[in-house]
Amino acid sequence: MKIIADENMPNVKALFSHLGAVELVNGRNLTQEQVKEADILLVRSVTKVTRELLEGSSVRFVGSATIGVDHIDLEYLAEADIAFSSAPGCNAEAVADYVFSALSHLYMTKKIRWLKQKIGVIGYGNVGKTVYQRFARLGCEVCVYDPLKEKDQSEVNFVSLEQILSCDVISLHAPLTTSGSHPTKGMLGADELSQLSPGTVIISAGRGGVINESALIERHKHLEGNLHLVLDVWDGEPLIDQELASIVDIATPHIAGYSKQGREKGTWMVYLALCEHLNKAASAVSQREAISAGWFSSLNLNAQRPHEEMLARCIQAIYDVARDDARLRFKYRENKESNVFDWLRKNYVERDEFNTCLIASTGDVSRLLGAIGFSVK
Repeated sequence: MKIIADENMPNVKALFSHLGAVELVNGRNLTQEQVKEADILLVRSVTKVTRELLEGSSVRFVGSATIGVDHIDLEYLAEADIAFSSAPGCNAEAVADYVFSALSHLYMTKKIRWLKQKIGVIGYGNVGKTVYQRFARLGCEVCVYDPLKEKDQSEVNFVSLEQILSCDVISLHAPLTTSGSHPTKGMLGADELSQLSPGTVIISAGRGGVINESALIERHKHLEGNLHLVLDVWDGEPLIDQELASIVDIATPHIAGYSKQGREKGTWMVYLALCEHLNKAASAVSQREAISAGWFSSLNLNAQRPHEEMLARCIQAIYDVARDDARLRFKYRENKESNVFDWLRKNYVERDEFNTCLIASTGDVSRLLGAIGFSVK
């Protein structure tokens, strides 16, 4: 059995080799010729899996080690009787970590105090739900906009989009859709962005294209720069608008979900789905072996400072998003790679999730760290 797999899927050879011959490929540039004789196709979000790619091939199973499916033509897969599995929720913790690392950066660099501010979340899928729940556990005033999920979640504080736009911090985690009753492409356009107050924080870590980038630049100008922007996703990836990148506080190359553990969980979930599809037992590699422990097993807190500062220092000990921003800006200045965006993703300096680290402390700060994902005694 021939298995074609994205070269950026961790552990893919170790896990899948007992099922067939694994060939690693560049997922962004995958061609019909490369998959023609494959039985299994394993991808990430950079690969558009379409009729044009698969028609005439021997592919019978497609696995995507990501939470989203907007890169997959599900109708064609069903029509062609090709089985499909994704990894919903695999990187939800990692993206939530990214959000809080961004807030810690804004506190440490601009003294933006967010714990007592009003928080708005757009999208209540696996990621949005995780982000929302962390803010709720912290005791923040948090609300969410997702008209497709609202009717099924009576205990959640769902509000209108207009109410979200009045929040002090807005965290975007909506999928990119162009059809249906509530398409998200361009959802935040000029009219919506005009409702933002000076000093609003926007963290975009869902899909590029949900925000109208030209309108965002204009709103930033209108507010004389008093708009705090953290962008991980971009319309037109792998190309990014350099004018927009120049004005944001944090610019990263679609890596919010790129924790070591999150990526490993994505591969693991697809692996289990394929084993089930083939009616074969999983290999001797266990989930504990397939998903890494963190570099720092614990942090011992021995100082009491303002809550935002304590949170920021602990967060940045595990993951400082400013590192990824600095690396992106340096590589674009250096301009030695033909595709900087994908080079950064392929050569990402992996990070751990907060949950790999145990907090050795007591009191309110320990409670707050537990609320945002750290392990606590």
